[in-house]
Amino acid sequence: MELTITDTADNFESWLNKEFVTDELRKLISDASILIVPFENLRDTPNPLLFPIRTEEILRYFKEKLPSEQLIDICITDEDYQEFAFYSNYKRLGNFMVKAVAVPIFVTILSAYVYDKYIKEDNTKPQIQIIDKSTHTTIDNSTHTTVNNHISKLTDKKYLEPTHIKFSVTVVDNAGTSKNISYEGPANEIDTVLKSLKEYEK
Repeated sequence: MELTITDTADNFESWLNKEFVTDELRKLISDASILIVPFENLRDTPNPLLFPIRTEEILRYFKEKLPSEQLIDICITDEDYQEFAFYSNYKRLGNFMVKAVAVPIFVTILSAYVYDKYIKEDNTKPQIQIIDKSTHTTIDNSTHTTVNNHISKLTDKKYLEPTHIKFSVTVVDNAGTSKNISYEGPANEIDTVLKSLKEYEK
C-alpha cells in the first residue's frame, strides 16, 4: 500500500482556467463541488487529455448518490473526452478535485463504489487456485517402476491477490489551499485510506 499526501497549487480556479476549458464549459462546471479532472500529457499517447476507462460509470454512480446540494462534473468538453486503459494490475479510478465541504459525502460514495465494483467481487473468489500440470502417476523407465505422485507434487498453487486500485484526490479548503492524497494499493483497504481525507473536511 502506498499513500502519499503533498501540498499542491492545483485548485478549482486553476483547472477552470486551463486552455482546454471553454467559456461554455466553465459556466457548466463552476458550481461543482467535485470535479473529475483528466490526466495531462501521459506517456506515449497522442491525446494530451485522457481519463481512465469507466470514468463515465463513476460519474453516473456519483450523480445517482449525491444529494441535490452537491454537484459533480467532469472537466472536459464532450468533444475532447477520451478514455484510456493501462494494462496493469491496478484499476485506475481517476483524479478528483473536491471542495472541503464535500469531503464527507465524497468519501462515503467512493467507498461504496469501490465496494460494489471490486471488493464484493473479490469476496466471492476462491483464495487459492489449484493449477494441475501433471498426471497422477510417473513411470520410471530406468527401474520399470510406477510412482504415485502426492498432490503436493502434482500442482502449482496460485494465491489470488485482491484487486488493486489507484486514484488521487485534491482537497481544496475555503482559502484555496490544497492537499493532494494519492493512493495505490488493495481495494479492500480503501476505508483506511479515505480516513486520511476526513481531517481536511470543513
